[in-house]
Amino acid sequence: MSVPVRGAGGVVFDSKGNVLLIRYPSGGWSFPKGHLEAGEDDPAAALREVEEETGVRAEIVADAGETEYVNAQGVLRRVRWFAMRAAGGQERLEDTFSDGGFYRLQQARELLSYEEDRNLLERALHALEIRAQGES
Repeated sequence: MSVPVRGAGGVVFDSKGNVLLIRYPSGGWSFPKGHLEAGEDDPAAALREVEEETGVRAEIVADAGETEYVNAQGVLRRVRWFAMRAAGGQERLEDTFSDGGFYRLQQARELLSYEEDRNLLERALHALEIRAQGES
Protein backbone atom coordinates (compact mmCIF):
# COMPACT_ATOMS: atom_id res chain seq x y z
CA MET A 1 0.00 0.00 0.00
CA SER A 2 1.39 3.40 -0.94
CA VAL A 3 1.80 6.25 1.53
CA PRO A 4 -1.07 8.72 1.14
CA VAL A 5 -0.42 12.28 -0.02
CA ARG A 6 -1.70 14.55 2.75
CA GLY A 7 -4.04 17.43 2.15
CA ALA A 8 -6.40 19.71 4.05
CA GLY A 9 -9.63 21.49 3.30
CA GLY A 10 -12.59 23.39 4.67
CA VAL A 11 -16.33 23.02 4.89
CA VAL A 12 -17.09 26.75 5.06
CA PHE A 13 -20.42 28.20 6.20
CA ASP A 14 -21.51 31.81 5.79
CA SER A 15 -23.55 33.80 8.32
CA LYS A 16 -26.81 32.50 6.78
CA GLY A 17 -25.80 28.85 7.14
CA ASN A 18 -25.04 28.36 3.44
CA VAL A 19 -22.05 26.20 2.54
CA LEU A 20 -19.20 26.91 0.11
CA LEU A 21 -18.82 24.48 -2.82
CA ILE A 22 -16.65 24.49 -5.92
CA ARG A 23 -16.97 22.62 -9.19
CA TYR A 24 -13.76 20.87 -10.18
CA PRO A 25 -12.60 20.54 -13.82
CA SER A 26 -13.87 16.93 -13.79
CA GLY A 27 -17.37 18.34 -13.30
CA GLY A 28 -17.62 17.10 -9.72
CA TRP A 29 -18.76 19.34 -6.87
CA SER A 30 -16.89 19.32 -3.57
CA PHE A 31 -15.30 21.52 -0.93
CA PRO A 32 -12.07 23.52 -1.34
CA LYS A 33 -8.97 21.51 -0.46
CA GLY A 34 -5.37 20.99 -1.46
CA HIS A 35 -1.93 19.70 -0.55
CA LEU A 36 0.22 20.72 2.39
CA GLU A 37 3.26 22.81 1.59
CA ALA A 38 6.63 22.09 3.24
CA GLY A 39 6.51 22.88 6.95
CA GLU A 40 2.77 23.61 6.92
CA ASP A 41 0.34 22.02 9.35
CA ASP A 42 -3.20 20.88 8.50
CA PRO A 43 -5.08 23.95 9.81
CA ALA A 44 -2.78 26.42 8.02
CA ALA A 45 -3.04 24.46 4.76
CA ALA A 46 -6.84 24.29 4.99
CA LEU A 47 -7.17 28.05 5.54
CA ARG A 48 -4.70 28.81 2.74
CA GLU A 49 -6.40 26.48 0.26
CA VAL A 50 -9.87 27.89 0.98
CA GLU A 51 -8.65 31.44 0.37
CA GLU A 52 -6.52 30.56 -2.68
CA GLU A 53 -9.28 28.57 -4.38
CA THR A 54 -12.28 30.76 -3.52
CA GLY A 55 -11.08 34.15 -2.26
CA VAL A 56 -12.95 33.54 1.00
CA ARG A 57 -11.11 34.16 4.26
CA ALA A 58 -12.32 31.77 6.94
CA GLU A 59 -11.74 30.82 10.54
CA ILE A 60 -11.64 27.26 11.83
CA VAL A 61 -14.41 26.35 14.24
CA ALA A 62 -13.92 22.60 14.64
CA ASP A 63 -12.14 19.54 13.28
CA ALA A 64 -14.39 17.59 10.88
CA GLY A 65 -12.30 14.44 10.48
CA GLU A 66 -10.48 12.86 7.55
CA THR A 67 -11.36 11.36 4.20
CA GLU A 68 -9.25 9.10 2.05
CA TYR A 69 -9.64 8.47 -1.67
CA VAL A 70 -7.73 7.61 -4.83
CA ASN A 71 -7.68 10.55 -7.28
CA ALA A 72 -7.98 10.39 -11.08
CA GLN A 73 -4.21 9.90 -11.38
CA GLY A 74 -4.36 6.85 -9.10
CA VAL A 75 -2.75 8.65 -6.14
CA LEU A 76 -3.98 7.85 -2.63
CA ARG A 77 -4.95 11.10 -0.87
CA ARG A 78 -5.76 11.65 2.82
CA VAL A 79 -7.46 14.97 3.58
CA ARG A 80 -7.98 16.53 7.04
CA TRP A 81 -11.16 18.61 7.07
CA PHE A 82 -12.20 21.55 9.22
CA ALA A 83 -15.61 23.12 9.79
CA MET A 84 -15.15 26.86 9.17
CA ARG A 85 -17.02 30.13 9.23
CA ALA A 86 -16.51 32.70 6.48
CA ALA A 87 -14.72 35.73 7.92
CA GLY A 88 -14.41 38.00 4.90
CA GLY A 89 -12.66 38.27 1.59
CA GLN A 90 -14.05 38.70 -1.89
CA GLU A 91 -15.51 35.52 -3.37
CA ARG A 92 -13.40 34.81 -6.46
CA LEU A 93 -12.78 31.35 -7.86
CA GLU A 94 -9.42 30.19 -9.20
CA ASP A 95 -9.51 29.77 -12.99
CA THR A 96 -9.33 26.00 -12.48
CA PHE A 97 -12.93 25.88 -11.26
CA SER A 98 -15.93 26.29 -13.54
CA ASP A 99 -18.46 27.21 -10.86
CA GLY A 100 -18.87 27.66 -7.15
CA GLY A 101 -20.14 29.76 -4.31
CA PHE A 102 -22.31 29.52 -1.21
CA TYR A 103 -25.34 27.22 -1.52
CA ARG A 104 -28.30 26.43 0.71
CA LEU A 105 -27.80 23.12 2.53
CA GLN A 106 -30.44 21.19 0.58
CA GLN A 107 -29.02 22.37 -2.75
CA ALA A 108 -25.49 21.56 -1.57
CA ARG A 109 -26.55 18.02 -0.65
CA GLU A 110 -27.92 17.60 -4.18
CA LEU A 111 -24.87 19.15 -5.88
CA LEU A 112 -22.17 17.24 -3.97
CA SER A 113 -20.87 14.50 -6.26
CA TYR A 114 -19.80 11.96 -3.65
CA GLU A 115 -21.61 10.32 -0.76
CA GLU A 116 -18.46 10.77 1.34
CA ASP A 117 -18.74 14.55 0.85
CA ARG A 118 -22.41 14.52 1.86
CA ASN A 119 -21.38 12.64 5.02
CA LEU A 120 -18.61 15.19 5.59
CA LEU A 121 -21.16 18.02 5.34
CA GLU A 122 -23.25 16.37 8.05
CA ARG A 123 -20.16 15.87 10.27
CA ALA A 124 -19.21 19.54 9.85
CA LEU A 125 -22.76 20.65 10.73
CA HIS A 126 -22.70 18.41 13.80
CA ALA A 127 -19.30 19.80 14.85
CA LEU A 128 -20.65 23.35 14.57
CA GLU A 129 -23.74 22.48 16.64
CA ILE A 130 -21.62 20.89 19.38
CA ARG A 131 -19.33 23.93 19.39
CA ALA A 132 -22.29 26.34 19.55
CA GLN A 133 -23.78 24.43 22.51
CA GLY A 134 -20.47 24.70 24.33
CA GLU A 135 -20.35 28.46 23.78
CA SER A 136 -23.85 29.14 25.14
